[in-house]
Amino acid sequence: IVMPSREQIEQTMKTHFESWNNQDKDTWMNNWRDDVVMYDPVGGPNKSGIQALEDTWRNSFKDGHHWTIEPVFMQVCENQAALHVKNYGVVDNEKIELDSIEIYWIDDAGKVFQVQTYFGPPEGRTLDPFFSKVES
Repeated sequence: IVMPSREQIEQTMKTHFESWNNQDKDTWMNNWRDDVVMYDPVGGPNKSGIQALEDTWRNSFKDGHHWTIEPVFMQVCENQAALHVKNYGVVDNEKIELDSIEIYWIDDAGKVFQVQTYFGPPEGRTLDPFFSKVES
């Protein structure tokens, strides 16, 4: 198995945060593999492929919504980066802040192919249905 180098993983994560915060969609989208699987958050619906990336971007930056993300601490093991992330959001024109734990799997080309995020909605709020498990 060919593993990405630590430098590749660090660069991939730097690109992820910088392109998101600069709203550079093309660079952000290009940082992911086409067959990406997102568990965002774990326990919610699994999101797969380019469409999941498109939907995540659109939901995060639609009218009255905006997010910036700040990596607080990152640990790299093998082909994974585990991070504590501060999420600064505006949802329906209301400021919110939440902490998440996020794990990214990166291939030897430096592309993210899986992500698992762990977070709950801020106090007194429900998250966008896109992020919630659909009750059957």
